[in-house]
Amino acid sequence: MGNFDYKKYTWIAGGIALLCVAFGALGLGMSAFSSSEHPGGQQASISVTGEGEATAIPDIATLNVTVRETGKTVPEAQKTVEAKIKDATDQMVILGIAEKDIKTTSYTVNPKYEYQNTYCINGSCPVGAPKIVGYDVAEVLEIKVRKIDISGDVIATLGKANITEITGPEFTVDDMDKIISEAKQKAVEDARAKAKETARSLGVDLGDIVGYSDDSSNMPYPMYDKAAFGMAPQAAGNQTVSIPTGETIKKIHVTIMYNLD
Repeated sequence: MGNFDYKKYTWIAGGIALLCVAFGALGLGMSAFSSSEHPGGQQASISVTGEGEATAIPDIATLNVTVRETGKTVPEAQKTVEAKIKDATDQMVILGIAEKDIKTTSYTVNPKYEYQNTYCINGSCPVGAPKIVGYDVAEVLEIKVRKIDISGDVIATLGKANITEITGPEFTVDDMDKIISEAKQKAVEDARAKAKETARSLGVDLGDIVGYSDDSSNMPYPMYDKAAFGMAPQAAGNQTVSIPTGETIKKIHVTIMYNLD
């Protein structure tokens, strides 16, 4: 084996070591610069909230109608309920409501009890055993009115059919996604404008979006014309119910977090 030149390789090793130290110092300097630009090594950011609102005229009215009757037997009570339901359904069809928009959402049968009277002179009186004296049958219908201008006529007609348990109408928009999208877009634009103004005040540039949330799952709320409530004048002996539809309002809040450059 030839003689090994230790002096030559000592110089090479020393040079490599110096280069490593130099690169290490450069990296440390860059890290220190980054830390000075963003204290703690974290990206500076801001969070802003925007609000958007969209309105639409309702195009669907939903009513819930309960027909409840009592009979000595279940079939007797069912027969009475069925007759009222048929009469009401026939009248709804005449008004122009499709049969597919009339559906049963609940049907219940419950015994009706009566407790025997027990008379006594002294001490507590024992409770008499309950006795079934009849049966209650109740059917709940959901009626969807797509021509909401006849909502008052629907309620008046149900009243003439001796149906006394009516809930609604609830006015909604069929294409709710459209009004939600419009309100959300306005909220995002509002938040972006606020973020740009804040960044300009701070003398920095607006960076990427790093966080987002909204409350679009909240239900919209209706606005009514108070002057429209009440009963319209009777005409030809027929009473018509006045139902204001107002407008449906969807308000959305968004929160967006931006990095600052």
